[in-house]
Formats: sequence, structure tokens, C-alpha cells
Amino acid sequence: MATDRVSLIHFDKLSMSPAAADRFQQALDALETLKLQDRYVYLIAPYLGDIADASDAEQLATAVEQGLRVVDELLSGKSVTKAKADEVREVFQRAGARARLELTA
Repeated sequence: MATDRVSLIHFDKLSMSPAAADRFQQALDALETLKLQDRYVYLIAPYLGDIADASDAEQLATAVEQGLRVVDELLSGKSVTKAKADEVREVFQRAGARARLELTA
């Protein structure tokens, strides 16, 4: 079941531009190194996809904000440790920075 969820995450890339799909994959790779449970990856990944696929600064800011809110909810629910939440926040921040660079280029 969890593997099916992860496959669905990768399916989302098919509707993205090649540049957005590449940004999304970079974020997924960074997320994977954190060794989170699949259910948390499945919860977080769509927001990383929204960041990668944002078409303007407003969409990007909203996607980053929503993703960080999910991380805060995982932390407040004691689903992840503070250290792990900080690592996930960093993944969101780096994904946002990559997308911002592309938007301004």
C-alpha cells in the first residue's frame, strides 16, 4: 500500500513541465534521505510538487506556507521529532529557493 502511494507521487510528475519535474525530483530525493515513514512522505510530497510547479511568486509562497504548516502539524501531533521537522522544513525552504530562482530567470 505504501509503495502504491509513493508511485502516485511520481505519477504527479507526468503533468509537470520538465523543469518542474526535475525540481520536484530533487525535493523528493532530499525528502527520501530523511528516512520518514511512507505515510508522512505521501502527506508532504504533494506540497513539494506544488512548489516545483508554481507558476508565479504568489503560488510559490502559498505552496511553501502550506507545506510548512503540514510540518508544524506533524510536530504538534508528535508524529516527528523537532529535529526531523527542522530537516523537513529545510527541504521545503530549499525547494522554494530553487523554484524562486527559476521564476526570476
